[in-house]
Amino acid sequence: MINRILLLILSRLCLVQIFLSVAGSASGQTSAGLLTTLNVVYSNISVSSAPIWVTQQAGIYRKHRFDAKLSFARGTLAAQAMLAGSFPVGFISPSNVVTTSLAGARMKIVGGMLDKMVYMVVSARNVTSAAQLRGKRMGISTFGSSSETATRMAVKELGLDPDRDITLLQIGNSADRYAALASGRIEGMLAEPTDVARARKEGFNILIDLTTRGIEYQGSAIVMTEGFLRDQRETGSRFLSATAEGVHYFKTHREESIKAAAAYLRSADVDAIAYSWQVHAERLIPPKLYPSVKGMQLVIREVAQRTPAAAAMTPEQLFDLSLLDEIDRSGFIDRLYR
Repeated sequence: MINRILLLILSRLCLVQIFLSVAGSASGQTSAGLLTTLNVVYSNISVSSAPIWVTQQAGIYRKHRFDAKLSFARGTLAAQAMLAGSFPVGFISPSNVVTTSLAGARMKIVGGMLDKMVYMVVSARNVTSAAQLRGKRMGISTFGSSSETATRMAVKELGLDPDRDITLLQIGNSADRYAALASGRIEGMLAEPTDVARARKEGFNILIDLTTRGIEYQGSAIVMTEGFLRDQRETGSRFLSATAEGVHYFKTHREESIKAAAAYLRSADVDAIAYSWQVHAERLIPPKLYPSVKGMQLVIREVAQRTPAAAAMTPEQLFDLSLLDEIDRSGFIDRLYR
């Protein structure tokens, strides 16, 4: 009898323990389940990525039920990480989407971030006009890169012939080009707004500001793998909505956006970041996140200089704007800007 009573007590204790364990587990699943963990990669460390950073810091991804894990991978590594399955979503260079698609990769551009030329032409202290740039040297990163494409366009805007009037030198990244300009190795270069603010302080000249010319060029894109787009459309739609709201926040919250950019860039040059924020917010980032067909055509032509097979591609082959169209038709983005 006593054994039966003990057995009954133990069995009930076990049931209570199991119930508490399941309840605790369900509670954990419920609280965690309210947030979708999403690994997101981005490939650029500059103010151009500030909308992503401030969306995270302002809690907008969390508002849209995401535990967004942002990771940085430079250049082509970001696209490779997506192909490897580490990230279903990324903010990466459209040129990398072209090259990986040529190799059979299954990813789509679902939205655009930068859709205009982000550069300005900075020249040596003794070069104050386009005429004085004739016969001089300009630095680019490498031949076939976006810096070469933009440099050629800028030189044409200045009324010069990029093949006859200047000499292009492969120098490296923007920091390397700036050092070459300061040392006198080159007399001109393209610079992003943050570097332009520094250049002005140091007495260099700004010959032309391409950000005011409205030249379409798809500099950054929101990319998703085709599998993610097919199998997790609701999640993809929520992420695009969150990003659109984050872009609105970036455009309308100056101080918070500058602070977020300064923190990620680990920079104390608030004036330079503030100037870059203004240029990006007012001129470079579209509110509705639609990529530019014309700007993407320019990217494809750029890639085709290195990989001729790219010439047969069209922007429409690389785009899947179905989620963005649904969000736009719902009026969500329009309501943000009212």
